[in-house]
Amino acid sequence: MLRRITQSFVFSLGAMIGAHFGARLALQAAHAPTPPQLSFLLLDNPFRRMYRDPVRTVDFAGVHRNAHLLDAGCGTGAHALEAATRVGPNGRVYALDMQANMINTVARRVESQHASNVVPLLAPLYRIPLPANCVDCVMMISVLPEINRRQEALAEARRVLKPGGALVAGEDVFAPVYARPATLRRWLEDAGFKLTGRTGNGLAYLLRFVKPISPAQIAFGAGDPES
Repeated sequence: MLRRITQSFVFSLGAMIGAHFGARLALQAAHAPTPPQLSFLLLDNPFRRMYRDPVRTVDFAGVHRNAHLLDAGCGTGAHALEAATRVGPNGRVYALDMQANMINTVARRVESQHASNVVPLLAPLYRIPLPANCVDCVMMISVLPEINRRQEALAEARRVLKPGGALVAGEDVFAPVYARPATLRRWLEDAGFKLTGRTGNGLAYLLRFVKPISPAQIAFGAGDPES
């Protein structure tokens, strides 16, 4: 009996991994973002969580209580909802995606989990509907290589991020369009961010950057994480 259960599990896992790879290759050929219809396979499956765990991502971002955070390109909201548990009831998580079906999924998950501190936003990354210097952290997970107006999106992320705030970006090798760490680092540094940390393995990585604080901002106290 145990042997049959083990064989069944291995077969199911193998089938899921095979379907995962097939879907990724199809999207890579089309150069398209992950459609909502495939989110259960490409975003919300146990295989992906082995190498892209929202808990570890939020830990690496250093999300603190009462913080305001933007999950840019949030997909189905796994990272946004994990961040919501960290910032607490007085914090805020903005879950932004350009696909209406993704945001509708996030809104349903927010309602079912009573996560009143999560605000779903339907908008492109190059036109973020938030004021300047309003968030303590920006997360951009498996999103930058898939968008055409990348530098505009990074300029918007820098605009809404507080001086001294963190931007965490990362990719995984199974993404439809993959960018190496050196490439991602160049994009972010060209946009005015400074690399402060790195973590990951052969399947996925995360880079942490900071929006530098100017001498004038230091003099006036800008960049205080509790401000």
